[in-house]
Amino acid sequence: MDYKNMENSDLASVMVNYIGRTEHLMKIISMYLDGNRDVTAEMIRREYSVLKRELREDAHYLELGKNANGSDLYLGFFIPSIKEAAAGGFTIPVNGKVNQDMYNAVSEANYKLQKYMSLEEWGECM
Repeated sequence: MDYKNMENSDLASVMVNYIGRTEHLMKIISMYLDGNRDVTAEMIRREYSVLKRELREDAHYLELGKNANGSDLYLGFFIPSIKEAAAGGFTIPVNGKVNQDMYNAVSEANYKLQKYMSLEEWGECM
């Protein structure tokens, strides 16, 4: 994905999607930990794995020097949010136990995604 050439509204859409997906993952982990049998550990691990991989791939792309230019939103908010979420969140292995530590790892990624701009602020950019 060529993020540096995207419109700000498209960048905001990507961030809103990531934030929504981390919040959904936190919700289903919480449901699982509360004993809800409609949610399985395999379902959680699958979503966790996909989201972790996508964030890490995006962070790697953003690390490339050729991507060091773009809009103020891209440079000041989008890049650091993605890079910090990939580095600081999702620290549990994808085959790890679904427990409070996994919830905390997803919660940390969610925090990093909203560290510079909240979900509401990203939504206003759309």
